[in-house]
Amino acid sequence: MKSKFAISVFALLITVSLSAQQSSGDSIYLQKINKELPHKFKALKIGATLEAIREKNDVKLYMLIDDIEQYSQILIERSDELQQNFSQCKVIEVEKGKYKNNYLEVTDHYPLSSKMTNVYRIKTVNSEGNSRMFPPVAIVKLSDK
Repeated sequence: MKSKFAISVFALLITVSLSAQQSSGDSIYLQKINKELPHKFKALKIGATLEAIREKNDVKLYMLIDDIEQYSQILIERSDELQQNFSQCKVIEVEKGKYKNNYLEVTDHYPLSSKMTNVYRIKTVNSEGNSRMFPPVAIVKLSDK
């Protein structure tokens, strides 16, 4: 019984250690990528990172999508704070060799009302038609940035 407990504790310690190393590595990668991009990301997420910032009447969307060229389309969807009905905002046909550092920036000229919280999300579609949805993110006002 003690050996199973010791093995579990050891496995937990290794996991925590690897997480700390990965977090440190992510921080170094974030610093490096932010030097190379016009937008400075606050954090990175596995798969796709999205930051949405309201600037006057528009919403600027900044994205880092892991290996973006594996997809044929990137769909940007928006919704209100209830997140029940997402509507299509942008459809991006992925072009090979166009995206430096897997970075993408678009503007939504017709965002939802600023009187309530709005969210955006990324949906990717590969050449076989398989799609992947990423968690929504709320808009940040330029003054809150």
